[in-house]
Amino acid sequence: MKLEAPTLTSNLPPKLYRGLLMLTCSWTGTRVSEGSLLIKVHDVPNATKLPLIWCGGPAEMPAVISVCGQQRNIYALRGTYEFVQPTHNVITALSRYYADEIERTIAAKSYLIAGNCAAAYIAIEIAEVLHNRGCHVGFLGIVERDVSVNTFPLKVARKIYTKIDRIGTLTQRFLNAFFGDNSGASKIESIKKMADVVIKKFKKATLDSRTLIQYKSLENDKTYQLKQYHDKISLIFVSWGVFGFYRFNFFQKYWRKLAPKGITVDIINGFSHENPPWVNIIKALNKRLVEAGY
Repeated sequence: MKLEAPTLTSNLPPKLYRGLLMLTCSWTGTRVSEGSLLIKVHDVPNATKLPLIWCGGPAEMPAVISVCGQQRNIYALRGTYEFVQPTHNVITALSRYYADEIERTIAAKSYLIAGNCAAAYIAIEIAEVLHNRGCHVGFLGIVERDVSVNTFPLKVARKIYTKIDRIGTLTQRFLNAFFGDNSGASKIESIKKMADVVIKKFKKATLDSRTLIQYKSLENDKTYQLKQYHDKISLIFVSWGVFGFYRFNFFQKYWRKLAPKGITVDIINGFSHENPPWVNIIKALNKRLVEAGY
């Protein structure tokens, strides 16, 4: 049976919808309705806490469910990473779609939203769309997301921490390959994979065009730019990951401009944006949820 995007998402490009439908077909849980891209990944009968809406991917889901799912339902949606460029039109179209689905299917007096990396764009945009529609957004958590501006200090910090992150990622892979729970052929395969990563990591990072949804170029369709948010934002960064420089107050000022009502910043020990310590990250997120009264 051929699935079509629900009529309420008529502005969502068909290729984008079909691609996301395919990418989420193996996710655990159930779609909130037939053909929906919003998935209830964790169900708690008679939940006593408001649900959490997570914008990201399947890699984070076990930690999100185990840490935050004791008394609340967890909903999940996928972002644009390794799939399609995060242009303004793509992010806004996706965010409106998700906001429609959330408002239509999740009955909550307040929405709790969190997003990781590229999907943080969508988390912020969804929260703002819901707010503008008169809904209450009680919490917005952002994990490992940079601001959009390009000042000289930010450019320098990004280059330095990108190199540190690469070293940390490679070191982690090295340790896993040689000292992890591998033996024989599996250990050799791990070392080969590590060698491939070494080669790729030190080449210019580009998205493989085969992994992207191909759209016709639209005039003025630029990369999505973060806008000022109406309320507080909880930020979480990996200490030596690509955005670890946000541990310094000097760089936090850029986020304060985007969230004039306040930010909280948690720095989690780690060396890799690609393979972050998810349990510790989600524990920090959950602590901020509790502090916010949820």
